[in-house]
Amino acid sequence: MSTAAPHRSSLSARPRGVWLMAALELRQRVRSKRWYAAFAVWILVLLGTSGLMLGGAYWTTGGGSSVQWAAHLVFSLVVMLVVFAMLLVLPALSAGAINGDRTAGTLAILQVSLLSPMEIALGKVLAGWITGLAFLGAALPALLPVALVAGVSPFYVLRVLAMIAFLALCIVALGVGLSSFASRQLGSVVLTYLVVLGTTFLLPVIVSASSLMLYEERPVTTWSEQWDDDSYEGSADRCVESVETFPVSRSDLVAPLLWVNPMVMVAGMSPVPAGGDPWGEGTSPSDYTDLLQIISIGVAYASNPQHPSLHTTCFDPSVPGYPGDFGSPRGNPVWLAGAAIWGLTALGAVAFTVARLRTPMTRLAAGTRIA
Repeated sequence: MSTAAPHRSSLSARPRGVWLMAALELRQRVRSKRWYAAFAVWILVLLGTSGLMLGGAYWTTGGGSSVQWAAHLVFSLVVMLVVFAMLLVLPALSAGAINGDRTAGTLAILQVSLLSPMEIALGKVLAGWITGLAFLGAALPALLPVALVAGVSPFYVLRVLAMIAFLALCIVALGVGLSSFASRQLGSVVLTYLVVLGTTFLLPVIVSASSLMLYEERPVTTWSEQWDDDSYEGSADRCVESVETFPVSRSDLVAPLLWVNPMVMVAGMSPVPAGGDPWGEGTSPSDYTDLLQIISIGVAYASNPQHPSLHTTCFDPSVPGYPGDFGSPRGNPVWLAGAAIWGLTALGAVAFTVARLRTPMTRLAAGTRIA
């Protein structure tokens, strides 16, 4: 006497079923020796990059505070290199998770097994995320020593790693979702790269080009140098505050396009300058060597084009009337909005994948292989 398998909802997700699907995916990936070679090359590239830059800084400056100054730059460069590598590797790993199995004729076997569509989708996302975390973990031998030399706060490092891990999860979920949408693996890979690299490189170009064309007459508080005579030599006699109306770039209208930029989101994890004013008395852009902090400050000021520090001609803090504190730009951290958008995209991609994995399927593209 045979018993039929119990009916289970497509949205049910047992931890054992999710891990079983993830384990199957991981076993297929680690069988190839190319993964071990890729990890070895990845570690050597990062170690070589950070070591050469720190060694060059020590050799040219003789050590001391200059090495710590350079280590901040190296730390941010290594972080950006890790993010860029994630953007290149993860779409290729995840964008063939569904249609690749369909092409190989193994997806139908999974669909008629006791695994639910939710378990299949989450298992494939988990496998891709674990692979991305492995690449992130392989970067730690190069990242942590540089952070130690630079005197970077451990909480700063943890925030950066957490944001990169979150982005890796979202990108993998997006790739899995697009792999269930496109019938061909090449199509889903291209679509994933268009989304990921478009948000990283194309949107900043659009923002830059648009801000050069969008101008509006706005009242702006300015500080200008004044001389009592007509010589205009040496330091100014005083710094005078005034309110002037002139064309101001409306970069704040297009700045929201940067919210979903992975580099901007990771840069949002950088510490806020003491007092909240990056250009406070005695500071200038040259005082910052952490590229992540520079990106974060730049996005904040792009969202506030009327900020007084962008429209002042007083540069000498010793001049009477110099504004010692311009204040920090208004607005909430942009990484919160970016994380919300990426998170909702990932959830939508998983939901779409579950819907595409339901059986029986009512519609298939022409030429789609079943088993």
